[in-house]
Amino acid sequence: MLPEIILEEEEELDYTRLVFAGGFAAIAGFLFARVLFPSQSAILAPVFAAIPLIYPLMTYYLEREERPDFFQETSVYASLFTGIAAAFFAISLVIPEAFEFQLDLVGVSGYATAEASFIPVLLNNMTVFTGILGVSFLLGSAGAFILVWNASVLGAFFSHLTRDLSGAQGIFSTASPLAYFPHATLEMTGFIIAGILGTTASASVYREHWGMEHWKKLAKLYLVGVIAIVGGAFIETV
Repeated sequence: MLPEIILEEEEELDYTRLVFAGGFAAIAGFLFARVLFPSQSAILAPVFAAIPLIYPLMTYYLEREERPDFFQETSVYASLFTGIAAAFFAISLVIPEAFEFQLDLVGVSGYATAEASFIPVLLNNMTVFTGILGVSFLLGSAGAFILVWNASVLGAFFSHLTRDLSGAQGIFSTASPLAYFPHATLEMTGFIIAGILGTTASASVYREHWGMEHWKKLAKLYLVGVIAIVGGAFIETV
């Protein structure tokens, strides 16, 4: 039932309901993983949460492949991402140990909070961008898993920063979620664009849509994604 509801909200462009639908999918995925596989819930929660997103995301983007509206499509993807990240953030606040695996990946005491130079950060983010683009091109449904996994990492990381805040001054410190929000927003926008672009390009190749204007649109979307990644890396290291 949830996939059909999500597809309906996508087609109606009801972004508020998409946020709540994404949050519900994340909570349900976490509960399933926690009950069925408690020792592996950090890894399996995003997998279970992504399952109801596969059908609506693939259907939505395939229906619009020939005449895409990338602003609307990015907004749909971003709405789901926001709801999922918010849910994982809340879960991690209540159960701090729930997503230790994600925190280990970003290195909460290392790279994620340390000084970094522009080129290494840019290369790392472009590698992720290219990986998402390639996987989404080869396996369109993988975009849902990538979306949820990135949301789980971001939600867990922001929850970790929030728990470490001490007093009002902490809100404006360099370790506050507010300090990470600008570059994280740009980076996640770039990653979302990579997923949309890969899925759309894959469908275009399969359906043999080789029109120059169509591929110019895809090239422009790729450029926007790269600019978002570069901008995020610049803000992060300035």
